[in-house]
Amino acid sequence: MAGKDSELERLRYEMDAAQREIDNIKSRLDPLSYRRDSIKSQIDSSNYRIADLKHSVDNEYQAVRICQQAHNKLDADNHRYRANSFKEALQREYDIKKGYYDQLNNIKYDFDSAVSALRDAKARKQRARDAFNARLAIVKAENERRKAEWKETHCRVCGKAIRYHVDWKRVPDLCPECKEKEKAKWRETNCKKCGKPIRYNIEWTHIPTICSTCKGKH
Repeated sequence: MAGKDSELERLRYEMDAAQREIDNIKSRLDPLSYRRDSIKSQIDSSNYRIADLKHSVDNEYQAVRICQQAHNKLDADNHRYRANSFKEALQREYDIKKGYYDQLNNIKYDFDSAVSALRDAKARKQRARDAFNARLAIVKAENERRKAEWKETHCRVCGKAIRYHVDWKRVPDLCPECKEKEKAKWRETNCKKCGKPIRYNIEWTHIPTICSTCKGKH
C-alpha cells in the first residue's frame, strides 16, 4: 500500500518537518513586526519632537536678533541661553533617534533573516510535496499493475469466486472449503498381493484391491 512505502514516509516526514519550521518562524515574525512598527512609531514621534525643537531654536535666535536690534542685551542673553538649551535637547533627541534606528536595523536584520528562512522552508516543503506526489503516482501505478495481475475464476463445485495470480502454474478450480471436502473423500487401502498402499475416492463405485504394479504383472 502507498502508506507503507518508505520513500513516501520519508517525504511525508520532510513536509511535516518543513511545516513545523514554517510555524516556528511565523511565530517569531509576529513579535518582530510588532517591535518594528513600535520603533517606527517612536521614530515618528522623535521626528515630531526634533521639528518642534528646531522651530523653538529658530524662534529663540530670531528673538535674540530682535533684542540685539533693540539693544536689549539682557533679554538677548536670555533668549540665547534658551536657544542653547533647545539645541542641547535637540542633540539628545538626535541621539535617541539614532538609538531607535540602531534598534530598527537590528530588528530589520532579524526580520529579513526570518523571512529568508521562511522562504527556504516553504521551498523545501514544496519540493518535498512535489516529490511526494510524483512518488505517490508511481506507487499507485505499481499497485494498479499488481492488482491487474490477480484474476478471478469460480469454484467448479459451489461456484464461489476464487482469486488467483497470473504467474501461478495452475489455476485453482476449487475453493478452499470444497478443496478440503474433496480431500476428505480420499482414503487408503492396501494391495492384496504386495501390501502397497492404494489411494481411492469414496465416491468410486469400485474400490481397487490390487495396485497398478501388480496389475501389470498379470
